[in-house]
Amino acid sequence: LKAVFEDTAEPASGPYPPNTWSYAKELPGYAHDVVKARQLLATAGLKDGFKTTIWTRPSGSLLNPNPSLGAQLLQADLAEIGIQAEIRVIEWGELIRRAKAGEHDLLFMGWSGDNGDPDNFLTPQFSCAAVKSGTNFARYCDQGLDKLISAGKTTGEQGVRSKLYQQAQAQIQQQALWLPLAHPTAFALTRKEVQGYQVSP
Repeated sequence: LKAVFEDTAEPASGPYPPNTWSYAKELPGYAHDVVKARQLLATAGLKDGFKTTIWTRPSGSLLNPNPSLGAQLLQADLAEIGIQAEIRVIEWGELIRRAKAGEHDLLFMGWSGDNGDPDNFLTPQFSCAAVKSGTNFARYCDQGLDKLISAGKTTGEQGVRSKLYQQAQAQIQQQALWLPLAHPTAFALTRKEVQGYQVSP
């Protein structure tokens, strides 16, 4: 948060930010537990670790202001538990094309909802249809999760949708489809004489 976002972000525990309705505030996030991580690797038959790659973009954005530094920090964390991760910086268009084809191991990037509805995070990133279209970068298709997402889209009652989406968030976290790092804050610069301006969501 300090190095990459210069303290203009809050830690993330789930796929979408706390100001999104249906946000599952009870999700604890992932602890930084090197001992447990090594135990899990050993249980999986990988006590000596393994090699992998982290793909990232060459230039920053609001969602990922310093992808090179962020990838290096992730690389260092993985090295602590014996995972050797090679960073590959790939031009944005090529990165997206190849990631949609599922050629990546780990993909370091951001996602922004653009319409205020929580489904804008779920359908494009976690549905089975999005595996085929390529935007589900985790490439995870689970019929139970897909039903939660579909049911949430087809009911108009926000309370019901919230419950369905909270269940979906719990499954996404349990399966570690994303390892959310931060929710950045967007700023708007205004002259001192401008009063009452609010950024439109």
